[in-house]
Amino acid sequence: MKRNIILLCKIVVSILLIAYIFKKTDIATILEAMKSSNISLLLPSFLLIAVGYLLSALRWKILLDAQNITVSLWKLTKYYLVGAFFNNFLPTTIGGDIVRAYDVSKLSSSISQSFAIILVERLSGIFALIVYAIIGLLFGFSKFGNFPLVWVAAVIFIISICILLIGLKIHRKRQIENIEDTDWGILDKPKKKLDKIFLTLNYYKDKKSFIFKAIFFAFLLQFNVIVFFYIISFSLELTAPFYYFLTVIPLIHVILMFPVSINGIGIRENAFIYFLSKIGASAAISVAISWLAFGMVLMYAVAGGLIYAFRK
Repeated sequence: MKRNIILLCKIVVSILLIAYIFKKTDIATILEAMKSSNISLLLPSFLLIAVGYLLSALRWKILLDAQNITVSLWKLTKYYLVGAFFNNFLPTTIGGDIVRAYDVSKLSSSISQSFAIILVERLSGIFALIVYAIIGLLFGFSKFGNFPLVWVAAVIFIISICILLIGLKIHRKRQIENIEDTDWGILDKPKKKLDKIFLTLNYYKDKKSFIFKAIFFAFLLQFNVIVFFYIISFSLELTAPFYYFLTVIPLIHVILMFPVSINGIGIRENAFIYFLSKIGASAAISVAISWLAFGMVLMYAVAGGLIYAFRK
């Protein structure tokens, strides 16, 4: 019941935000702007999405290798595409991660271990994104002023990392001192799964080089996303300097981290309108950039759905 109410609230938020956009511009103008895009420039931006999936799969492989789990890069890339399908076509944003964890669990010791590895992967990505966003906000302060959502996301991230580190320290201490577990009753099974996750995460404390490599590829992945949006904007003759996108795109993606609408619908478009209006872009052009990017991502997600449908 509670989950249905949250889903309904997200749908309402998305509808209201889209309605707000259509008060600023009409759909015909947006579609006209999309039609005017340079196809020869959209093709390399489309290929950059594939590069992004390869970088993501490579980061995932590095973290799996640290746990002595051997999976080919090609197979992980296909798993990522399947995950993208579930992320884009299910109301929840973690559906794809659960599917990826399940796929790799057939090669690891448990689904808890697989999920812990994906958790580390996600944290490295969020770290890179927030660092980009804060740097961008500091350099673009004169244009944007104080943008509180970025600082809120940074604080939430830091608190989450602190809680995680405290949990890891407690778990490691219990292991060293060989403290026997008490009976947790109905919570005993989820507690054991949580212990497995902490056991996997603790393993990375002695594998710091793998973590640094994963973070490096996380930064590289975010840079790839920035170039992707820059090329799309250029295809619509929005010739803003590259450093502006280096500032803006991470800020937009930090905003999209807050799960208040369905798959970011409405929030994404309004964020593009807000930031790109600072360089004189119309609402129609801003939404066209957002929709072209989202449409290309959906094409890869559909490919992931086909892989899922036809695999054994």
